[in-house]
Amino acid sequence: MYTIRRAQQTDGKGIWYVHTQAIRETCKSHYAPEEIEAWAGRLQPSSYQMVIQSRELFVAEDNGTIVGFGQLYLSSGEVEAIYVLPRVVRQGIGTQLLCTLEERARVQGVEVLRLDASLNAVPFYKAAGFEPQREAKHQLEPGVEIRCIVMTKSVA
Repeated sequence: MYTIRRAQQTDGKGIWYVHTQAIRETCKSHYAPEEIEAWAGRLQPSSYQMVIQSRELFVAEDNGTIVGFGQLYLSSGEVEAIYVLPRVVRQGIGTQLLCTLEERARVQGVEVLRLDASLNAVPFYKAAGFEPQREAKHQLEPGVEIRCIVMTKSVA
């Protein structure tokens, strides 16, 4: 079915495609068009090169095509991203990616994970055991902020 593996430098374009498609399709139920464009429009395939080197970044593949990715910043215990292509939503790929990140965190001694969930993703994270802490705003660019929910989960 789907293979989860560590991201490689050659994966930037595939990760970018998943990221922008997921934002444009799955987030439009909770965010205005100008918020979606500020969010997805600033991303570029080259944006992921440094992230691949500095973060725990995993991709989900289906027959060699990237269909999802998950990103963890170990030093802060922050799950920075879980995105899947809209055509494969609700097939367990996001859950597989999140479990992979949780396991990496546990192995590295991280006891609590935190994240800023987009409003459309709150039910996904709740189902995975994350607890809402408070509402926050995430600045995408000057003058454009989106609402999100800060969530945490003990993984110790």
